[in-house]
Amino acid sequence: MPLASVDDVAARIGRPVAADETARVSAFLLDVTGLVEDYCGRDMDRRSGQSITLYPEGGCVLPVPLRYQTFLTVSAVHQDGQAVTDYLFNGRALTRDAGWGESAVTITASWGYEVAPASLRAVACSEVIRWLALSPGVESERVGEVEVTFSGAGSAQTLSTATRTTLRPYRRRGAGSITLRKEGPALDLRGPVVL
Repeated sequence: MPLASVDDVAARIGRPVAADETARVSAFLLDVTGLVEDYCGRDMDRRSGQSITLYPEGGCVLPVPLRYQTFLTVSAVHQDGQAVTDYLFNGRALTRDAGWGESAVTITASWGYEVAPASLRAVACSEVIRWLALSPGVESERVGEVEVTFSGAGSAQTLSTATRTTLRPYRRRGAGSITLRKEGPALDLRGPVVL
C-alpha cells in the first residue's frame, strides 16, 4: 500500500485526477513509496502477519534487521519447526537465555506505520505532482555545431533534494564513528629534545 492515495494527490493539485491519469498516478505513488523506503532504509508501509527468516550466529541475542523495526510486533517465533516461547523481544532483538543455536529462526510479525505520518504523505504527493509535471522533451540545446538532447519523463523519477531533506528524521543512521584518545602525556611532534 502506498504512502498516499490518488485522492491525496487530487486534494493537493486542486482538481480530480482524470480517469486516464489514475493508473499513472497510482503507479507513481507505488514508485515513490519504494524510493522513500529504500532511501530511509526501512519499511514505512504497514505489513501484517509476514514471515521473516533470521539466521543466528550462536549466542543469546538475535537482532532484527533495521528495515523491519518500525513499530515491529512479533506474534510467533519458530525454530526447527517448533514454536519458541521462551524469548524476550525489546523492539530490536529477540533474546533467549537458552541461546539460538545455529538453525534459522522464522518470526511472524507486523511492522510499519498503520497510517503514514502527514509528512510522508506530503512528500509522496509532492514527488508525484513533480513527476506529473515532467514531460518528454528537450533536455538541453547547444547552438555551436547544433546539438539537442531529449529526455523521457521516466528519467527524472528520483527523490528531489527537498524530499531527501524532509526525510532525514526517518533515515536509519549507521553506526557512526567515535574518536579514541590515548590517556597519558601528550605526544611531542617536534622530535626528540636535545639538551
